[in-house]
Amino acid sequence: MNKTIWKLFFVSFLAAQVDYESQVQTILSENCTGCHGYSGGLNLTNYSGLISGGNSGSAIIAGNHTASELYSRIVLPESSTLDMPPNGSLSQSDIDIIAQWIDEGALEAPNIITDYITISQARAQELGSTATVRGIVTSPNFGGESFTSYYIEDTSAGINLYASGSNLDPPANLSLGDYIEVTGEIATFSNFLEIVITSASDYSLISSNNDLPEPQVITISQFLSDPESFEHEFIRINGVSITNGSWPTSGSANLDISDDGGISILVMRIDSDTEIIGNPEPVSPFDVLGIASQYGTSYQILPRYYTDFMAGTVPPVISNVLLDPLVPLESVDVNVTASISDADGSIISSVLTYTIDQSSNEISMSLINGSDNIYNAIIPGQSTGTTVSFNITATDDGNNSTTSPDISYTVLPVGGDITPIYEIQYTADLSGDSPLNGQTVTVSGIVTAEFWGSNSNSYLYVQDSPGPWSGVLCYYEDGWDGLGFTSTAGLVNSVAEGDSISVTGVVSEFSSETRIIATSAIIHGGSSNMIIPHHLSVVDLWVDSRDAEAFEGCLVKVTDVIISDNTSLGGDDWLVSDNTEGVLPIGNIWDYYFFPEVGQNLSEITGIMSSSSNERKLMPRLARDVVEANGDPVRVQRIQQVLHSDLIQAGLDQESDFSYMDGDTVTLKGVVTMPTGLSYAGDGVKFIFSDINGGPWSAILCYDPDNSAFPVLFEGDLIQVTGYIGEYSTDGSNMTELFITSPINILDFDQPLPPVNLVKTGDLRWPTTAEKWGNVMVRVEDAIVTDNNFQWDVFEMDDGSGGILLDDDSYQVANYFASPENGGVGKPSVGYTITSATGWVYHHYGSYSDSTTYKLCPLYPDDIIFGEGPPIISDVNREPQAPAPTDSEVMVSCKIEDNSVVSSAEIRFSVNGENYQTSTMTSLNDSIWTGLIPINDNEEINYYILAYDDGVDQDSVGVRSYPFNIQESQLGFVVTDDLKISHVQKTPWPSGTTRYQGCEVTLKGIITADTAQYRSGYSSYVMQDGSGQWSGLVFDTPEGEEIILTRGDEVEVTGTIDDFDEDWSYKFDGNTRLINSTITVLSTGNNLPAPALISCVDVDSNSEDGDPESYEGVLVRLDNVTISVAADNLLDWKITDPSGGTTIIDDDMANMSADNFMSTLEQGDQLNYVIGVFNYSFGTHKVQIRDLADLGQTVSVDNNIALNAHKYSLLENFPNPFNPKTKLRFELGGHEMVKLVIYDSMGRQVRTVVNGQTYDVGSHSVNWDGRNNNGQSMPSGVYIYRIKAGNFIAHKKMLLIK
Repeated sequence: MNKTIWKLFFVSFLAAQVDYESQVQTILSENCTGCHGYSGGLNLTNYSGLISGGNSGSAIIAGNHTASELYSRIVLPESSTLDMPPNGSLSQSDIDIIAQWIDEGALEAPNIITDYITISQARAQELGSTATVRGIVTSPNFGGESFTSYYIEDTSAGINLYASGSNLDPPANLSLGDYIEVTGEIATFSNFLEIVITSASDYSLISSNNDLPEPQVITISQFLSDPESFEHEFIRINGVSITNGSWPTSGSANLDISDDGGISILVMRIDSDTEIIGNPEPVSPFDVLGIASQYGTSYQILPRYYTDFMAGTVPPVISNVLLDPLVPLESVDVNVTASISDADGSIISSVLTYTIDQSSNEISMSLINGSDNIYNAIIPGQSTGTTVSFNITATDDGNNSTTSPDISYTVLPVGGDITPIYEIQYTADLSGDSPLNGQTVTVSGIVTAEFWGSNSNSYLYVQDSPGPWSGVLCYYEDGWDGLGFTSTAGLVNSVAEGDSISVTGVVSEFSSETRIIATSAIIHGGSSNMIIPHHLSVVDLWVDSRDAEAFEGCLVKVTDVIISDNTSLGGDDWLVSDNTEGVLPIGNIWDYYFFPEVGQNLSEITGIMSSSSNERKLMPRLARDVVEANGDPVRVQRIQQVLHSDLIQAGLDQESDFSYMDGDTVTLKGVVTMPTGLSYAGDGVKFIFSDINGGPWSAILCYDPDNSAFPVLFEGDLIQVTGYIGEYSTDGSNMTELFITSPINILDFDQPLPPVNLVKTGDLRWPTTAEKWGNVMVRVEDAIVTDNNFQWDVFEMDDGSGGILLDDDSYQVANYFASPENGGVGKPSVGYTITSATGWVYHHYGSYSDSTTYKLCPLYPDDIIFGEGPPIISDVNREPQAPAPTDSEVMVSCKIEDNSVVSSAEIRFSVNGENYQTSTMTSLNDSIWTGLIPINDNEEINYYILAYDDGVDQDSVGVRSYPFNIQESQLGFVVTDDLKISHVQKTPWPSGTTRYQGCEVTLKGIITADTAQYRSGYSSYVMQDGSGQWSGLVFDTPEGEEIILTRGDEVEVTGTIDDFDEDWSYKFDGNTRLINSTITVLSTGNNLPAPALISCVDVDSNSEDGDPESYEGVLVRLDNVTISVAADNLLDWKITDPSGGTTIIDDDMANMSADNFMSTLEQGDQLNYVIGVFNYSFGTHKVQIRDLADLGQTVSVDNNIALNAHKYSLLENFPNPFNPKTKLRFELGGHEMVKLVIYDSMGRQVRTVVNGQTYDVGSHSVNWDGRNNNGQSMPSGVYIYRIKAGNFIAHKKMLLIK
């Protein structure tokens, strides 16, 4: 029996008697008579109808609620088809009332019943007093045929029922599970307590065959530490061994047992009146059940039957770890429950271990066994904001242990801050509008539907309990991915199904659905309490059903339905029905890749009850939510699709992208897209087939090591196959495969192939965008070969969105690109243009972390179409790299390739800003070209390279420059024997890229950021060779080679100048550095350069007077600053000063003291000054604080500080005029969804540069490469760029010149 129900059994008799008319009939009338007027012959409208029963027999067994059909039906799980009422469960209080009424005799009117007390109360009475108690019989008669000695127990305690043979002959005849009432004298015998009766009239049987209480699992030490609290109760002790005494073959025996190696000893009494005598001795260690008892001063356990001895060898299973409350509040104890079981033995210990705020101090406690293998422990209440992490370890009688995964929760404040969703959703108003409409609320619960994939990523559903009125839509119009969630890990941009979350916002009504218009959210961590879908019928959710309103925003499911319509609703909506009256619309907030056919049966549909176009609909969240009927083929999408949050996690753990059906045996149907025998499979064979509808998640690969396992399959074969789902894992990446277990059934051939999807190369780099295309045929267009130096892959190509490898998995493709000496054409040169490349996406032998997992695999050489293009210039170098006065010339070399012939190349160079001169380059070999620049002392040289092809098969001769945009950037140097940091840093070009890019140089300077900054996580040092602009430089050492440097050290540093970082591009790109340097300390204790006194305007890139590039690497000081945005993005702080400009301070270089102080800074705080190293990282310029001395004292708080120092504006593009690329700049005063579109002078749309992406407050820029949406280069002319950000709309003109 469920422990809760068992306790209820006794509690019901302690309360006042239940009145049928006012209590029981009221419950039935409100919940049951709608169906049971006379349905099934059962009339629940009155007492006589209920007692008479129905066609299935009696509904009530008076005195025994567990045997009554009515009670059995109302406590069934909602998933059961026999659950009553079918529209939802009765409340627990209603169930308690019905149970108590039945056990009181199911009377139409209450009788006066005997007063009785709990056994615990009886045990506390004086000896010799009389008491009446009720309890369950938990033992056989230990008195045999001589006297009566049973043990009975209620929820409070246990006691021995005793009658001598002279007073009660024959002894009482009772059975396990009998529920009896006893009146007798409280007495003791050999120090144990008993209730003594003198005649058969002193006890009466109330009901039989009741479940016994679950034994209390205790240790011997626990028993002996407080034996009176266990006396005469049903207990279990695990893992005991007999330490003294002989197993009896006849007669009674006392044996010593221990469960801790002999430290704690307890007597185990084997009574001769039990059937244990004559059975073999159990093998130690074993578990023992029995009655906790006492004889004299010795405490005992009394086994009742031989089956009370148990042993086990299989490790325990821990499941269903739950928290109560679901959302822990401040100072509220958390009850942790778990189901712990052992298949062939018993659990001897279960320990919960928890830590507070990731502390190393672990706190352990034992869980208490309740009933039905449910264990619980109480974690004490904690303060607001505390994060508690815990796990459970269970050990069985074979000393096998299992530890659960770690679970964590964050404690929320108590009081009115959290509004139960019930209070928002529940309404008696027929309109369904929330009673809290327009009010600001905070709800806390479990995410039942992720926002990823919903319309504009705006829909997030949260539920705070199972059942009706408990779910709500949390809506963020600009897309949740742009909001940023506060979490224990800092700011994150995602939330996962099952996460515990709090959302704050305003209650609103839209399209007949209550929603919260969200303003902020906090993630408390992954929850152990996943919301289980509520099982309902179609009629429950049909149109204006009360349940349809009650389950709005909730996770529900319907089963055994048939598709009745797939066209009349419009869009992609469809209708289902079941064997109840009504139909249910199925909507599409999320893509779940199901293609409904009228008449198709489905096993179940799970989703969120939502509303669109003022119509209630069930919204599946993922392909897994729509389950085909048993026997029907499973669609590939249900196997392949996983949650977006799991794809994010897969980039970290390399396994979260596993199929949810991994290991399942399935039957699939689809069309072959890659035939057998075409692609490499070792000694085996493989092919790919796809759902006929194609699209994301639609294809799967089949492999067998036996190359004769499959028939010959061609493209277009329609097949049906059966096999099991598995994951093929290689080098940190995985591919879901079908391993076929039965012959392939070819249903048809020459069928249409699924449509090929056009994707960007950048879509195939990271699991969040690439995984859905795994094994699917896709096409890339307008790309360029960017690398061809690979051992296994043919080349890398890039359409401007990121590189992707092209693989020669196909034998035909491998032969085509083989070297000329092996009969192939060889690999294409870097710079070749690719008009299109079509193939399937292979994901193996690579890493998600560096985007090498996903590869495009064409089937045939014709799948790759090469296009025309000007020459490609690469591997540019010069010697000497830092020219000195002793040098008379500089040799510039580079590699130039073309898909035709490079006809000529030249260097264009300028001396001291004069007109450009030309130096002709010559080709030596292997596409290497060289040219000379004559030089003299103190000359400043700027130069670039031009390369020309022969124009064959082109409209004109192709010309390419290096750098690509010579208006934005050029190469250069200064001829000097005293190279300074300013020579390296200063550049006249808008890009800010150093003219010494890739050159090895030696520089000297004074350390301004030392080993403390290196260790802070910035992993670099900073030096200056003067004060003010252009005098500072960041440098690092080879990876892992930390050296000890102190501020004031004079150093000589030799390394390579780099403005780009392939490994840490987002962190370091745009920041000129010396990398992989060797350092010599020349002197120590030198004065540091005085910080350059600047204002925010001086380093504000949006100001005409701002020149942030010149202060890169320089120690700067700003006075009288105010925090305008505190911990923006939880990463840095925006400041302003009297100049009116803004800049950022950051803690990337800060030691712990400074970091801790900065975490306390709040909006409006004013500082006397800030000092730090000015640098460029993570896409913005900022002042890097080093220690507390860099932070002036907080002098006041400016309550009038503008919450947002930014305004809405569309800035001039740069450069303008341009060819072929320009930067479009804009500034936002709020978090907005942005659209930026380019038009020609006639107003025709040319290119959508930004299409609905969300941007934070601040300055932003995007590039336009002069191409239209089809990737075609646009001609010279005037173009208009237009922005819409929220309510802000503006446009400007720009000029493209070719």
